[in-house]
Amino acid sequence: MNRYQPTRFNPMTGVAAVAMTALTFVLTVGVPAGLAPFGHDATTLAASQAVGKAATEVAIVPSRIEVIGARDTTMADRQHGPRG
Repeated sequence: MNRYQPTRFNPMTGVAAVAMTALTFVLTVGVPAGLAPFGHDATTLAASQAVGKAATEVAIVPSRIEVIGARDTTMADRQHGPRG
């Protein structure tokens, strides 16, 4: 029977792992941060857009909800299943 001989560590695997980690970081953190507006103009723009919305009145019918729970006592008595 042939024995499995694992190959030795390939340094290129480590380099590829570091490169993929850096690419993932840039795509998930760097690109969105670069697209976001910054500075005084960004806060002014956000404040001017938030002013236009008014509150909406909502009526909930019924105004009270009752929740009633019942405990099944047959399972509370058993600790580790049926005993024989």
